[in-house]
Amino acid sequence: MKRYVLLILFAFISVFSNAQTLSPMATVSLLTIAPGDELYSTFGHSGIRIKDPMQGIDVVYNYGAFDFGAQGFYIKFLRGTLPYKISLVDFEIELNGYGKYPGWNQEKRLVQEQVLNLSGKQKQDVSDFLAKNYLPENREYAYKFFYDNCSSRLRDVLKTVCGDSLSFQSNLHADSSYRQWIDVYARKNNKLWADFGMDLAIGQPSDCVTGPDSAMFLPDNLRDAFDKAKIKRNGVWQPLVSQKLDVNPEVLNDVVKEKEAITPNMLFWGLFILTGGLTFLQLKKDNSNFLFDKILFSITGIVGWLIVFLWFFTNHGVTEYNLNIIWAYPLLFPIALLIKKGTSRTWLAKHFLAYGIIQILFLLSWAFLPQEINYSLIPVVLTLTMRSFFVWWRLRNKLSTF
Repeated sequence: MKRYVLLILFAFISVFSNAQTLSPMATVSLLTIAPGDELYSTFGHSGIRIKDPMQGIDVVYNYGAFDFGAQGFYIKFLRGTLPYKISLVDFEIELNGYGKYPGWNQEKRLVQEQVLNLSGKQKQDVSDFLAKNYLPENREYAYKFFYDNCSSRLRDVLKTVCGDSLSFQSNLHADSSYRQWIDVYARKNNKLWADFGMDLAIGQPSDCVTGPDSAMFLPDNLRDAFDKAKIKRNGVWQPLVSQKLDVNPEVLNDVVKEKEAITPNMLFWGLFILTGGLTFLQLKKDNSNFLFDKILFSITGIVGWLIVFLWFFTNHGVTEYNLNIIWAYPLLFPIALLIKKGTSRTWLAKHFLAYGIIQILFLLSWAFLPQEINYSLIPVVLTLTMRSFFVWWRLRNKLSTF
């Protein structure tokens, strides 16, 4: 019963807010929600709050909403074709999910509010713009993580409404690439595995410098840009933000940013050391069992095929031209499964020799590549290089035993 009451309430909010003219008491605010524990909330969230006590309106518009229950959700998500939409939620219900009141399923995420110094007409224009976007025929859109997300859309709303009367600071967030911003965000919030996964999946387009405008694709950067922005009111440039506050500061006492027990660096350097020990023992004992190599190179090849899929068969726009394919060579799977006695031994030996030499060149050119490669991959490439030369040496000297 409670569920149906909430649905009716949401429908009422939608119809009511779309039909209202705001009073002089109305305020428009940017909400910045801290990162959460789930993967999709790693980089935080932005929303716009429309509050009018005279009209009984207090709602939040959120871009970037999606339906977990959508048909083919995971395939569409991977391919970048999942439809995203703008949502409309009562402010108190929105806030309840981030740790405002006891007894709710809360994520304990700090919500910061910046009340915007807009004229009455600009407030109404923002409200009308969002209400029009919320119409069923306009609600869905093609989400792009870097270029068209929950934060960049709000930047565009303000720029559209305010036009030349809005000025962002030109030297703020000007020198970093998309990838570097992700690195900063993830490391600050102890999300090193998320950072590693993103670095592995995205290609050279992610290494473009954002400049101050595009840097607002991240919620914290959007908040900081609004904080430094100016708006012209009655011919005078004034701060865009008139008031700042933490809406639910009590969650700060409960939020603990736990460090990951095992980081990518720890795992992969550990793998490299263990592989070095295994290789030493095998060479010392004249042992040429290739089971470890079949597993290692098969996994590497599968990673390569995933990179190929993201590069050629998705619409994300930032997964093309991924130089991780140099070490994650797709044909390693199934070639790795062919390491055995037989007529293919000679070409297999040459194949792994060439692969090992390419990895050495890859490591030597690491700092000069047009794409930043995650440094946690250095021990991975070293491990692959070590074992590729091991396979070459054993096949070449016809010492294979099974």
